[in-house]
Amino acid sequence: MLTQLSLAEFADRTAAKEPTPGGGSVAAYVGTVGAALGAMAARFTEGKKGFEEHRSALAREIDALDTLRGRLTELVEADAAAYSTVTGAYKLPKGTPEEKEARKAAIQEALDVALKPPLAICRTAVEGLEVLSGLAPHTNPNLISDVAVAAFALGAACRSAWINVLINLSGLKDAERKGALAAEGAGLLARADALEAEVGGGITKQLSP
Repeated sequence: MLTQLSLAEFADRTAAKEPTPGGGSVAAYVGTVGAALGAMAARFTEGKKGFEEHRSALAREIDALDTLRGRLTELVEADAAAYSTVTGAYKLPKGTPEEKEARKAAIQEALDVALKPPLAICRTAVEGLEVLSGLAPHTNPNLISDVAVAAFALGAACRSAWINVLINLSGLKDAERKGALAAEGAGLLARADALEAEVGGGITKQLSP
């Protein structure tokens, strides 16, 4: 399993001439690290003198980021599995008219399956950015740079995952579904960009001389 690899092994596997992990799994991995970093900043702030009034909020944010981290970790594997579905469909025989039609149908079904993990990564990354937006104002000042890095990672995860939605969306024949997904993606990207600018950009400005 990809998620059982060490960091170095994951990087080596990514660099190898292997079909997985690809861009979607990497996007999920980046998002996982972003959520983890945000949770770390919250944990170090929790219980610190001067932050007692934020204890309940910090506990909720830690729980939320841990949950999102778990979901993103699962999506590392889910994206790799979905890619295998697509490659399997393209390998189906096409020697007869019947086989060609069956292959076309299988490819469309596989592309629809392959859209789901990266789209879920986008949605989850935006959820993580929402949590960081609430976390940033009551984080220990010594840890706000970590919150900013977490925001940049989750923003990158969203944008990177969306590219993987688009590559599968380009082969989808269902125009209505394509339009609905494109509209959802535009909204997710806009929200991710706004939150990343608010959290990461705001902290960058705060720390800049």
